[in-house]
Amino acid sequence: MAKAEAQRLDRKNFIVDGSKVKRLKRVLRTSSESEAIRVAVDRALNAEEAIAALERLRKRGTWGKNLAH
Repeated sequence: MAKAEAQRLDRKNFIVDGSKVKRLKRVLRTSSESEAIRVAVDRALNAEEAIAALERLRKRGTWGKNLAH
């Protein structure tokens, strides 16, 4: 796993497209489908946090301004 800290893992039962999960495993080069899903969830959460941070900058009016001048 990407994170060094201990993670609490819960068993979940999802209905997903198996071929997409296998493709995800290949694309992410993970050792298991479960790991691929965990990595994908982490990446999605990180992306949402980044989008929220950029939205806060935009609302403050600091997005896209040259702050060096």
